Amino acid sequence: MERPRFGGIGSTGSKTENKSSFSAFTKGGIGSARTAPIATPTPTVAQVAVEDLPSTFGSARTQRSFVRSGSASASKPATPLPAHEQAHFSKIGGSFGARMLAKMGWEAGTGLGTTGEGIVIPVESKLRPKGMGIAFKGFKEKTEQSKLEARRRGEVVSDDEEVKPRKKKGDQQQKKSDAWKRPKKVKVKVEHKTYEQIVAEAGEEPASSNIGQIIDATGRTPREVASIADISLSSWTPSTDPTRIPEVRHNLRLIADACRTDLDGLAREAKALEERKKWIVQEDARLKKKVADEADLIARMQQVTLVVDEINSQAKELASVYEASLDVFSPHFSKLLTQFALEFDQYKLDEIVVAAITPIVRRTIAQWNPLQDPFGLVSTFRSWKQALKVNVVDETPKTQKPMTPFESLLWNVWLPKIRTCINNDWEPTDPHPAVKLYETWSTFLPPFVRDNMLDQLILPKVHKAVADWNPRRDSVSLQTLVFPWLPHLGLRVEDVMGDARRKVKSLLRSWTAKDEVPKDLGVWREVFDPTDWDNMILKNVIPKLGALLRDEFRINPRNQDMKPLERVISWTNLIRPSIFSQLLESEFFPKWLDVLHIWLIQPKVSFEEVAQWYSFWKGSFPESVQTMPDVARGFTRGLQLMNKAIELGPDAPTKLPRPDLRAEQVAASAAAAAKHSTPPVIARPARVQEITFRSIVEDFASLHNLLFMPAGRAHEKSRMPLFRVSSTVGGKGGLLVYIQDDAVWAPDGDEYRAITLEDMVLRANR
Repeated sequence: MERPRFGGIGSTGSKTENKSSFSAFTKGGIGSARTAPIATPTPTVAQVAVEDLPSTFGSARTQRSFVRSGSASASKPATPLPAHEQAHFSKIGGSFGARMLAKMGWEAGTGLGTTGEGIVIPVESKLRPKGMGIAFKGFKEKTEQSKLEARRRGEVVSDDEEVKPRKKKGDQQQKKSDAWKRPKKVKVKVEHKTYEQIVAEAGEEPASSNIGQIIDATGRTPREVASIADISLSSWTPSTDPTRIPEVRHNLRLIADACRTDLDGLAREAKALEERKKWIVQEDARLKKKVADEADLIARMQQVTLVVDEINSQAKELASVYEASLDVFSPHFSKLLTQFALEFDQYKLDEIVVAAITPIVRRTIAQWNPLQDPFGLVSTFRSWKQALKVNVVDETPKTQKPMTPFESLLWNVWLPKIRTCINNDWEPTDPHPAVKLYETWSTFLPPFVRDNMLDQLILPKVHKAVADWNPRRDSVSLQTLVFPWLPHLGLRVEDVMGDARRKVKSLLRSWTAKDEVPKDLGVWREVFDPTDWDNMILKNVIPKLGALLRDEFRINPRNQDMKPLERVISWTNLIRPSIFSQLLESEFFPKWLDVLHIWLIQPKVSFEEVAQWYSFWKGSFPESVQTMPDVARGFTRGLQLMNKAIELGPDAPTKLPRPDLRAEQVAASAAAAAKHSTPPVIARPARVQEITFRSIVEDFASLHNLLFMPAGRAHEKSRMPLFRVSSTVGGKGGLLVYIQDDAVWAPDGDEYRAITLEDMVLRANR
């Protein structure tokens, strides 16, 4: 580290010079100037005495220490300071020390001392690198301040005076570990040089604008030529020497790279301009098309306006006519629909259509009788169906859709007229006018208007008519009130049919065996469920028919009354064949076989008469009844009895056994129960999905000549309906059961227990 000099501030020269000039200088204090011995005269004693006096004695000094002479100031001009020193001096310019120095003649940028030969910049210190001794490996310890001062004094100072610090071992290892990594891309700064710059860097003067001496440097040996034309191209040989004219190669490479970059930029710009041009062309075409479309739309709207004006003028003319016709609007509406269909939907021109016809429709409906002329206005409206937008499906998802103009017309003008006619002029006993009106308009009306007409106007009167219907008082049948409306009821059919079914059941409950079969009762069989129909017949009809045969029917070959049997046979098509055959087997054939047995045991029996009597009774039943299994078995049993009597001959009166059809039925049932461990599957006319466990039990009972009839009450604990399984039509005896959980429950003491179907048959036949 450079040691500071301990001479006075601003002291210059060597010790020898100071000693030799000691007698020649006066005492000037710090910073006193040095003069040559010859240039300064020898002072007098008085001058020395005065100058050597202290200042306290009042002697005035002729010159201050830092006040420089003109020659000294001129010889040492102010030195330019570095930027950081300028900032430093400007920062301390107002301090006490700076003000004191300024009073003594010091200025920033000048050296200390009277002649300005002292240091300009304050002394700096320089830190020696760690682990390095004094002057180790030629380390120069001069600071920047020392170098600047040396240069100011005119000394030559080299900048290459420092040795780079030793690299740490860790840094070397770090560089080795980073050797495998991809080197970072360093952006090369492109520097363009002109010909003049290259020539100037080479140290030559640029050539003048006019062509001077021409040197042919294309060959191995440069030669001077008079003109460019004298250069022989054939004498030129290409060279691959990369050291030739490196400046030109460098500039050409830079120019080529720059040109390539410019060309790429120009290509991209050209592509962008081309795309922009295409877009502008497309946008121009689109805008032209839009302008043309707008012009066409304006023209079409003008035409639509003309048609609408014609419709309005026509409506105003018809407003003053008493009997106006709507047909005059048809050409205008057709023109709107055919020529301006898009505008008709877009601008909702159906409002104009409805507004034009509303006054005339209002007057026409006021004079219209819907029940007498159900087709009024419907033909005209049907031809305008598209113009009125009848039943057009709106695909927009809305919770509540407003009515269309035509729907509003129907709701406010047409429906009040219909309501008045149906409430005041129509009777449900004559349903055809209202049915015809509904069928004519139903497909043309919107759903909410159609439902309002059916639910609020028609069905309430139908319900009341069904509730008030009395077969003894009313001349109109029940199906006349209900059946015409069945195709139009939809989901409402159960409400109407529920009332009708209750009326039919009430009719059968009040029916007696002496009465004829209720009129048109057969048509209701298809309306009821097969099981419900059979239960209703078993409960309300079969007991009465059985009592009729049992109490009023007598078999008398001499005077036979066939009316009770004919009344029973009239129910053939209304009763299930198995039930009807059981009725005849239990109430008719026992009497018939008893009379036949009495006849056959007579001493003088005429088998020819017996045969005729047999044929008479068999022919008394329709063919459908004769083919019933129980009926055929009864006649077969009579035929067997006749054959037995013929075989016995004279011993018939004593040996011909009396037929006991009841005992034979019980024996046959027991044999069938023992033979069939599981109930056989019986074919039913009903649909497969209607087969239930109850229907299986009924079929099994009918297979064993038993009736499965509702008892009309319920079990006390389970609250399930009770049924009576009996062989007699009157329901006497037999077995009470109920069905629950696909099992038959029968009494066992005080409790009901589940039993098999075979046990049910055996217990019912006891």
